[in-house]
Amino acid sequence: MIIKDIKKLEGSCYIEVLPGKYLNKCWNDSSIFFTEEDFALLEKSIEKEFETYDHCAFNEIPKETWIKILTKLDELNLLIKEQPSIELLRTYVEFLYECTEEDFINNYEANLKKLKVMILDFKTWIKENLKENEYISILGI
Repeated sequence: MIIKDIKKLEGSCYIEVLPGKYLNKCWNDSSIFFTEEDFALLEKSIEKEFETYDHCAFNEIPKETWIKILTKLDELNLLIKEQPSIELLRTYVEFLYECTEEDFINNYEANLKKLKVMILDFKTWIKENLKENEYISILGI
């Protein structure tokens, strides 16, 4: 799920999504954050449109690319509505750890719903921030 309050972060294993380009500062008040495991579920959609994406790097992604990424996220949401098999879902999402996938499968239907909500919230945030920014950056681990 999306974390909007920096005070709720424990430790440093988070992916930060920052409006604009990276300006030599992390943990920005205007950013949103994801656990590494949650964000991994979105990364295939990002990698398909931003080929140089690196989970561990600072990725400055231009507006035009974000528009394409949003389309990929729409495709993922359509798939989720169809209650896909785990095998089909794996072609759209990545599970960071084996235990993450096992946990997802153990409560599959509820986790699909949570994923759908996370995608919709993320898309809403991206669209809102693209109104005033030519870039949105993903600051990796």
